[in-house]
Order: sequence, then C-alpha cells, then structure tokens
Amino acid sequence: ALIRLEHGQPIRFGPNHTRGVVRDKTTGDLQVVTVTADNEADVLVHDARSASPTTAFALSRLADPDTLHHTPIGVFRSVDRPVYDTAMADQLDTAIEQKGKGDLAALLAGGDTWTVIG
Repeated sequence: ALIRLEHGQPIRFGPNHTRGVVRDKTTGDLQVVTVTADNEADVLVHDARSASPTTAFALSRLADPDTLHHTPIGVFRSVDRPVYDTAMADQLDTAIEQKGKGDLAALLAGGDTWTVIG
C-alpha cells in the first residue's frame, strides 16, 4: 500500500516492484498501473527538486482517502527558496544604503500637511 518516493528513482512499488505511477497522456493525471514491458518507459521518475509543485501535489492526492491504498511516503518536494525575513532585511538594507536612514519625526512634522475644516 505504500509508495516510497526516492529522488531520481522510478516510482515503483508492490511485490517485485510490479506496480508503478504513470502520467495519463491525455489528462495529465497520475495513475497507478501494473508495470509491463509496454509501459515501463512511462513510469514517472521522482524529481523532488522540481521547480514546479505540480507533480508533488498530484502525488499527495494519489492515495485513496478511505483505505489509504497507494499512499506515497518520503520527500515530495525539496527546493531552496529565499526566506521571507532574509529578503525583507536585504530590501531594508538596500533602501538605507540608497536613501539613508529614515527619520519618523521628520516625516510626521514634514512640510506636506493640510488642515481639515468643518
């Protein structure tokens, strides 16, 4: 019932690895099939480092929710991406380098003011 995901390996499982995961050529959906000589080349090779999350998401939806039959386990996706805090800190540092350190009091007491009457 378990499908072990290993990066760079064909997604095969079951007794003697006779079952495999293939992508349907017409719909793009993933399907579990019995591997034969005719479809062995179509067995999906797991790419945990793919930039697109599409296949990882499709693999996560492969299990039957009632019986948990054909349940993938392992690393679905592993990509290096910037961390929000680091990117934000870099952006602030760049702004300070280009425009200098800001002064909140000067901004609030600046010359661009108006008076509301009424």
